[in-house]
Amino acid sequence: MIGAILGDMIGAPYEFDRGGKTKKFPLFCRSSQFTDDTVMTIAVAEALMDTMGGSDDEIRRALVKSMQKWGHRYPNAGYGGMFYRWLRERKPKPYGSFGNGSAMRVSSAGWLCGSLEETRHMARLTAEVTHNHPEGIKGAEAAASAIFLARTGRGKEEIRDYIVSEFGYDLSRTCDQIRPTYHHVETCQKTVPEAVTAFLEGRDFEDVIRTAVSLGGDCDTLTCIAGGMAEAFYGVPEDIAAEGRKRLPADMLEVLDRFDGLRRREEENPGGDMFTAGNVLIEEAIRNYYDESSRENLSGVLEAIRQRMHEDGHFIVPVTRGEEENSFSFRQVRSGDGKFWQAVFTSKKEFEKGEAADILSHFMDSVLKAGLDMEGEGFIINPWGQSFMLPKDLIKMIFDADGDTQYHIPDDPITEELLKDGSFLKNAVEICARNRTQLNLIRLAAILRDSFVWIPCNAILSDTDYDNFSRVVLDAADQGNLDSLTGRTLTSREPIRMVPDILQNGDDFFFPVFTSDDEMGKYGENFSKMERPFTEALSLAVNNEKNVKGIVINAFTTPFVIPKEMFKIISEMPSCLHPDQN
Repeated sequence: MIGAILGDMIGAPYEFDRGGKTKKFPLFCRSSQFTDDTVMTIAVAEALMDTMGGSDDEIRRALVKSMQKWGHRYPNAGYGGMFYRWLRERKPKPYGSFGNGSAMRVSSAGWLCGSLEETRHMARLTAEVTHNHPEGIKGAEAAASAIFLARTGRGKEEIRDYIVSEFGYDLSRTCDQIRPTYHHVETCQKTVPEAVTAFLEGRDFEDVIRTAVSLGGDCDTLTCIAGGMAEAFYGVPEDIAAEGRKRLPADMLEVLDRFDGLRRREEENPGGDMFTAGNVLIEEAIRNYYDESSRENLSGVLEAIRQRMHEDGHFIVPVTRGEEENSFSFRQVRSGDGKFWQAVFTSKKEFEKGEAADILSHFMDSVLKAGLDMEGEGFIINPWGQSFMLPKDLIKMIFDADGDTQYHIPDDPITEELLKDGSFLKNAVEICARNRTQLNLIRLAAILRDSFVWIPCNAILSDTDYDNFSRVVLDAADQGNLDSLTGRTLTSREPIRMVPDILQNGDDFFFPVFTSDDEMGKYGENFSKMERPFTEALSLAVNNEKNVKGIVINAFTTPFVIPKEMFKIISEMPSCLHPDQN
């Protein structure tokens, strides 16, 4: 993904043929800054990472939400007029565009998917939320396909042949033939073929970038598309990547680092998807069970599955797709005794040992819960290799081991009613404290953005009011009648200053908030309390003189710390309230 971002940055100063159509130019200059191409590349990557294994509708919703969030965060990045209006619509709809925006933002799909078919499907989803014209969709699929083919070791001739045969693009012209008459055109039809050609002719990453810029026209987008392909084929030199990273803000670097982390997990688990890398734990437990089919080793397999469930682990699930969109059924395997089992795999490598099929990668707990309601005996894990039969009674044992404990924050639509009494937030905090996965952290941040919390405060009277109240108390004391103050109302004449309490742990200070008044317990009896939006608590914490290290939620029951590094991210998130409630 950094290759696409670098292409955008390096190409931006030379858009509209301002580079003289030459390959001889400074690779970086003062004007080498990111544009809308980078903003939307980050937005799409975040949405796809957040919804891996989700349904098409979930992915589309996440794409719209993320693109609008990042668009609002960086409103002056150079968006086209129609897309700019789309960013600000309450209920945005696709608008039939065939602009090259669908192809410039799609690079992450070429990296995050485990097969070419899945890559094209994901690319289609990223395009059709805005660019649902056939040419807009085609451009996104072609760009993502080239990246997938390049990163999986295909040669340039094979990539060329696939793009021509599948998408019908004319790749017969050389860059020297394109350059003289090429001009600024923002369509997929007039950008994607040129970007592919620049990639095919380039000798290394930098040469691809220079070649793409030299064509002119809409060269930030053209070079963004070509740069994504070049990274997948050649990699990116460290010095060029480091210079590009210097020009990105912290919130974009966070998404990029998360993306790179998933890529490293993919490299450790070649051919698998990003959420199956830890499944070697299950495979090792199954091998132990094969070596000795003891009760202890059986428990080891079940515990390995339970642990991977808590870590957001996925199974690879072969499916048969139905005629309706998003409809599918699990593929079954019949054992020697004539019984039917649902097939699942711990990795792509295990799946590829047998017959081909459409596949999904999905959370283990969701897959296993669904299996309890299906016909058949249960699941067979890795049926083409060292397999393990997981009947329904063992599945129930796995869930029973957790009792009613939840390990994943529910992905319910956030509404004012849901957040009203703080109980949903409290549950989310407890789940995140129990199982601090990346997905849970993302969901908790979204809930906090729209939640109200209780803040313990010291009520500070003005000097005048303090003197007046002191005089009343002293007068009662002089008369030996302090009981006369019981039930009496004293009204301040000047504003009362509410100063939030701060908790200390060693040398570190934390700003306490609570999901409800009751959560404070006896501690709260010593303070005045105010209910405020969590975003206001963030502001109070940032400006506190103690230089707090974080916000601690429910400090005396199930404490969970939101570190200072997350303050800006949460405060700049758009509201996630359901449209009907916002």
